Amino acid sequence: MALAVALAVGLAGSAVAARRISRIAPAAALTASSTEHGRTGALRLLAAVGVLVGGGLLLRLAATRPAEQVDKAGQAALLSSLVLLVAVALAGPLAARVLAAALGAPVRVLAPGAGWLADANPRGYARRLSSAVAPVALLVGLSGTMLIMTSTAEYAAGAAASSVTSATDVWLRQAQLALLVCFAAVSTVNTLVAVTAERRREFALLRLVGATRSQLLRMLTMEAVLTTAVGVLLGAAVAGAASAAFSTAVSGSPMPSLPVAGCWWIAAGATALSTSPR
Repeated sequence: MALAVALAVGLAGSAVAARRISRIAPAAALTASSTEHGRTGALRLLAAVGVLVGGGLLLRLAATRPAEQVDKAGQAALLSSLVLLVAVALAGPLAARVLAAALGAPVRVLAPGAGWLADANPRGYARRLSSAVAPVALLVGLSGTMLIMTSTAEYAAGAAASSVTSATDVWLRQAQLALLVCFAAVSTVNTLVAVTAERRREFALLRLVGATRSQLLRMLTMEAVLTTAVGVLLGAAVAGAASAAFSTAVSGSPMPSLPVAGCWWIAAGATALSTSPR
């Protein structure tokens, strides 16, 4: 069933994208590829709000499960993180523009030249920024949710052997986490490589107007830092909401057991993946 759904969604997405591109005249396509609409469509924002409401209902469902239904609470919490990440992707251009504006001010102060470009590019090309932020948020959100939920369940169960803390169950959770991290990592690298490669004309223009190679590298490094920060913040918000709902069901407290070292490793991995393609 999962294979059939994945195949149907992939074919449908490819057909929609190909139909839209094939209906545009070549000259108009070249113009559209070098410009970006300044506003996010109302339909997309409405869809984001609808999906966000659905994610909130799933969070409530996870938080209200009785303590003996830990597995159902975990399933609802994990599903809510996926739904919330879809909402993040739909509202990505708007959310990315707002967060980039807030985080870009210190960059402008620290580096008036390259920092100004690094701040202006994400805000001027919010959709491009969103396409780079979404896989980072996916990586942090999914892996963080799985990691914190597992730690919270183990802490709540204590040393007693149960369906949550059995060796087989822990191994399966770790395998699921590894698969999610690998998938998100591949998606992150592929997206960032594509986004960077399509900017060759922009880099050539900057070199023509006097920018040096070191200045371009500093600009790209600062852009990568901004991209990572926005993606990590959005992913952490999703993981925090899902983990809080699961913790409420398991222990009665919205404060989950936080594996600090593991969370730092996730953030470090997201940073490494975001900066390496640049």
